[in-house]
Amino acid sequence: MTTGKDQLLDLLKESGDEEAILDLKILEEEFEGNALEEAVKRRASGEPLAYILGYRHFYKECYKVVPGVLIPRADTETVVESALKFLGLNGMATGDLLKIPEYGKALEEIRFADLCTGTGCIGISTANEIARSGIRARAALIDISDTAIATASENARTQALKPEDISVIKHDVLSGAPKLEKLDFILSNPPYITNKEMDELDSTVKDHEPDLALRAGDDGLDFYGPILNIAKELLKEGGALIAEHGYEQGDLVRDIFENGGLKNCLTVRDYGNNPRVTIGFKA
Repeated sequence: MTTGKDQLLDLLKESGDEEAILDLKILEEEFEGNALEEAVKRRASGEPLAYILGYRHFYKECYKVVPGVLIPRADTETVVESALKFLGLNGMATGDLLKIPEYGKALEEIRFADLCTGTGCIGISTANEIARSGIRARAALIDISDTAIATASENARTQALKPEDISVIKHDVLSGAPKLEKLDFILSNPPYITNKEMDELDSTVKDHEPDLALRAGDDGLDFYGPILNIAKELLKEGGALIAEHGYEQGDLVRDIFENGGLKNCLTVRDYGNNPRVTIGFKA
């Protein structure tokens, strides 16, 4: 006779969950009784674990995650690492990160924006590392989604070391630059999935994570031109635009940045050795 735990594990395995044993262990740490059974049923239906748990660890923080916002990925930490290397604050940098030139300015206060912020994880984690170095970081987290704005606001309140220095602003980056003071750098993990790729995505992503945060037209590049224009308007001289993209889009994003007037553009590989983040500098 199978136990309740065995039945829950069988349910996950039969759903095609390749991490059934691990997923059940994680859920057992958070839920019990009927709540555990309901959580397992949600996971068996394909719902991402982060939405069921309500959080996802990213960099050194733990961020609230809700349906309607993109779930943070480990590869996106490359954006944070790149920003810190640009500021001379990443003493553990290796690989492609070592190619990133440093800002070269001694700053007591740094201003930056995180465009298409989602949970706010990129901007908040970057601001926290700057704060830990003893420098004041003034960050603007920008998104068009009301769900993202609410989630990023709560994460700023609970995860930021200096929440008073974090602003969360609703704005459509496709419509032009938000009203901000000049910035030292801009970060972004914009939508970059092509229409064709959207049709081919795993159902766990396609059926649960927000289309608004994923889809970016036929070539997946809809956001890079507008983000470039924002950078040209808002960056200080020597400032950097640091943007995530798909692993096959590095050359294309570099071309957009270079043709748009940014200098010394380069692409950084993620932890899986895939081209993931492209950086350009305002002359």
